[in-house]
Amino acid sequence: MKKPQDINGLKKKITIFASESVFLKMKKIILIAAILLGALTNGQAQVINKNYAKRIGQAVKEGYQDVKGVIVQDTKPTGEHTIWDIYAAPKVGLNLSNLSDIDGKMKVGVVAGTYFEVFIANNIAIDAELLYSHQGSSGVYRNIDTTDDYGNPVVQEYGPYNFNLHYFNMNYLVRWYPWADLPWSFTTGVHTGYLISAHAKRKNGENINLKNSIYRGDVSIPFGVSYEWKQWQVEARYSLSLRKLTKDAEAKDLLKNARNSMLEVTLGYRIQVLLMLPENK
Repeated sequence: MKKPQDINGLKKKITIFASESVFLKMKKIILIAAILLGALTNGQAQVINKNYAKRIGQAVKEGYQDVKGVIVQDTKPTGEHTIWDIYAAPKVGLNLSNLSDIDGKMKVGVVAGTYFEVFIANNIAIDAELLYSHQGSSGVYRNIDTTDDYGNPVVQEYGPYNFNLHYFNMNYLVRWYPWADLPWSFTTGVHTGYLISAHAKRKNGENINLKNSIYRGDVSIPFGVSYEWKQWQVEARYSLSLRKLTKDAEAKDLLKNARNSMLEVTLGYRIQVLLMLPENK
């Protein structure tokens, strides 16, 4: 019969083996790439003999299987995980955005990026995301108070304007799985955005660069819900900005006190990059 310290040592070895399996496969992939690069850059090797070509072909075949094994995992989503499990997930989707306080139409844009997730409890994880997001509004009219030829006050309408705002968004989220036997989760946290481009394009007319007229940074509180199927994750998330966009008179003339408002619908592909096996007491 094994001593208790021997059993604990065996469990630690199993945990280490499970967490390092992905990295061992990645080493093999790098080795295969080095072999191919050496074959292509060797100026003296005019012809690769059949045995060498066969070895390269076998290595490529094994490398493909290793890559497939890393990306395509036989997992069944649940609401219960192990502490310190780590996931990575590329994601892409649509951003349905608008600008509050102005009478505009919803804009459909692209959102894409990746996130990392670390479980700090069996049903609670911390997410860090980096996303590109196309936001804004369309069909916005600019009303200017003026006078007619007789001195009577009138409102002159210009437009419609199409607002295109491009952001890099960084989200820091808490993800909660309330049910152990269901792969549903709920998220909230802090959404931060950094403006990389902003334009107001008038139909058949002027194109105004607003990048220096609105604040570069944006902050909002997101609320989301997601469902997982195998390695796929579908998520819907709503965010309303806490900060007004405009910082000078030119921008306020167009945007008034507008804030970002958006609903993201995304599809992600979750890859478990670190597995911590539970230890039986």
